Amino acid sequence: MTGDLRWTAHPLAENTWPRSALLGGIAMGVSLGAALSFGGAAYGLLALGVLGAALSPYFFPTHYLLDEKGVQIRHLGRRQQRPWSQFCRAEFHPGGIFLSPAARASRLDGFRGCFLRAPRDPEGARRFVRAYVAPAPH
Repeated sequence: MTGDLRWTAHPLAENTWPRSALLGGIAMGVSLGAALSFGGAAYGLLALGVLGAALSPYFFPTHYLLDEKGVQIRHLGRRQQRPWSQFCRAEFHPGGIFLSPAARASRLDGFRGCFLRAPRDPEGARRFVRAYVAPAPH
């Protein structure tokens, strides 16, 4: 396949404001609960930092690039680049595409693979991935 495919996923901008406000409110509530439960603002700040890091793909944009070399994911200044040769299996979900280095599903998939959040043209991304990675057997 020639050319490349680029897109940006930013769930905060793509979802409704009540959903985003609810998620932010829950994070703040948990952080406040940690501060009150453990008796110190430092615990609340620690909880907010951990939750902020875990939820950063929701609140901040993630940029994807698929080309003949492989997959590139950029998020908050961090760039992850993996060649197609590292992936043995692709799973197509309504929310995106999961690429795994293992031929069969395992409990370690979440640590080894990578999830590409669905672009505006999910079928184009699926065709692109299929050109380089075999779909998962059913």
